[in-house]
Amino acid sequence: MGIFYAFLVVILLAAGIYLFGYVVRNSSLLFVLFLETVLGILFIFPLLFFVDGLELNQIFTTLGYNNWAWLIAAAIFGYIGGNYFSLLNLKYAGEKANSLLSPAITATALVAGYFVFEEHLSLKEWVGVLLTLLAVIYFLLQKQGTLKTLKLRSVFVSGMLTILFITLTIICSLKAIDSNLKLFQAIWLRLLIAFVIILPIAIKKLPKAIFNQPRKFYVVLCAAVLVQTILANYLWFYSSLTIGISLFQTILATLPLFVFATEALIFKKAKPSLSFFIVAAVALAGISLALII
Repeated sequence: MGIFYAFLVVILLAAGIYLFGYVVRNSSLLFVLFLETVLGILFIFPLLFFVDGLELNQIFTTLGYNNWAWLIAAAIFGYIGGNYFSLLNLKYAGEKANSLLSPAITATALVAGYFVFEEHLSLKEWVGVLLTLLAVIYFLLQKQGTLKTLKLRSVFVSGMLTILFITLTIICSLKAIDSNLKLFQAIWLRLLIAFVIILPIAIKKLPKAIFNQPRKFYVVLCAAVLVQTILANYLWFYSSLTIGISLFQTILATLPLFVFATEALIFKKAKPSLSFFIVAAVALAGISLALII
């Protein structure tokens, strides 16, 4: 079941890319990030009791110092750093280019595993990791012909920072999980910590007029939070702990192909770029070289 849920995570993330893509193009990144934390906290709270089986006084008291330290780091790197730059990249680069960050995150997670978890990589695995990273960087640099310099810089920098922050989030999140911490509890506490950090900035920066969004905006945002922030995150934890982070991240690297298929078969937009398909294939080949062959 772990492998099935891993592929389900890929499908949910593909859906989340399009849902969040809509909201970030119709509002400010700070507003979307702030509402994502608020809605996530509200939606997950009942699940702490009905799924995780916690009592009200256990939500905070079951955690040790290490749990709190890693959760705070995961909140800062993930919901603040990773989410912000991922949304920025999605806004400037679009859904297809944003999905290509997935195999690069897999590759960098393996590199981080070498130094943090002392996992030893063979020469073949190192070649696969570098092949994936170079393929993604090449695709981002290809945007130079169609984007203004400012946008190109935003695409490249936001993409690289997204990879960095989400890799750090993976490490911190996995180190936070132990017998003291339930899965929905971990997601909820990360959101709560992120909310506490974002709230002072949101109060100061967000004008009241920005809340005057059409109903469709809030419906899509709620769907995005349910699909990606909650369900995909929960299955991410479950799959990683069930089948192992390496196999899970390998499956997650197929995200660009799912987005490619969505663009071509469901939305029937302009003909998909051949270079995009080639780069996605090369990135997957790199991951396969590192983990499967």
